[in-house]
Amino acid sequence: MPSSYHLDKKYFGDHRFRDGLSLLQIGRMYCDRTSHIAEHIQTQLIELTIVTGGKGRIVTNKTPVEVQSGDIYLSLPCDSHEIISDSNDPLRFDFLAFSVEDESLKADFDRIADHYHGAELRVFKDERIPPLVTNAITEVSRESKYSLEALSAILKQTAIYTVRAFDAAPQSIYPKNIKDSETLCYRLMSYIDTHIYSLKNLEELTEVVDYSYGYLSSVFKKTTGESLCDYYIRKRMEAARLMLTEEDLKITDIAERLGYSTLYAFSKAFKGHFGISPKNFKGKK
Repeated sequence: MPSSYHLDKKYFGDHRFRDGLSLLQIGRMYCDRTSHIAEHIQTQLIELTIVTGGKGRIVTNKTPVEVQSGDIYLSLPCDSHEIISDSNDPLRFDFLAFSVEDESLKADFDRIADHYHGAELRVFKDERIPPLVTNAITEVSRESKYSLEALSAILKQTAIYTVRAFDAAPQSIYPKNIKDSETLCYRLMSYIDTHIYSLKNLEELTEVVDYSYGYLSSVFKKTTGESLCDYYIRKRMEAARLMLTEEDLKITDIAERLGYSTLYAFSKAFKGHFGISPKNFKGKK
């Protein structure tokens, strides 16, 4: 991941910001001609990538989106995420990652995750956010009196402006000419993708869309050609693969995060999907 400048402050596990939000990571990157932020998974965090110069591609869940100076890109919990800088006009960007505990804001971001699942719908502009993040970077770079209070206020403002940007977004949240059955499947996929760590079983989907599980299963299979169960397993396995690749986590921790009752059950599912045990996969990194 070469870069000409890289500031990265991490606060995972340090929940000092109590006003309904927790700062997890903040920084700045000036890419060079070969910069590539490899695919990684967004766990339980929301991240803003604020493009301050250059251009490139942000790849979310395998879908690339072109970004350039002035764009802000929203990444949501459980996304797979990758950034590829343009070789002729390298990206420069700030980034801000946080978790949401405030119930009202959490409901707003859950709604955004449900309706703005497509990667192409995640780009927005708001001239108020870049200077806020710049101020936050200044605060973490040289902590001084009331820095925590200032960061908490900045974080709250940034979250609110992001929610407002999507409330006011003019684009359709679903592709044009989409059928009712496709809309339903789109919602199901979005919910699974963004709740991959908290979804205990697929029966929970009946409460989200108010249809019986039998009906959902039938429509999903008929519309997508893949069973709802197979889609769920595939997304869990993709999350497991990324965590094994990029994170310093024990296999037991990954199994627990993904809701498996035992390490054996997780290992069996992983090997059945990829043809290799998670232990051997991790050893080949």
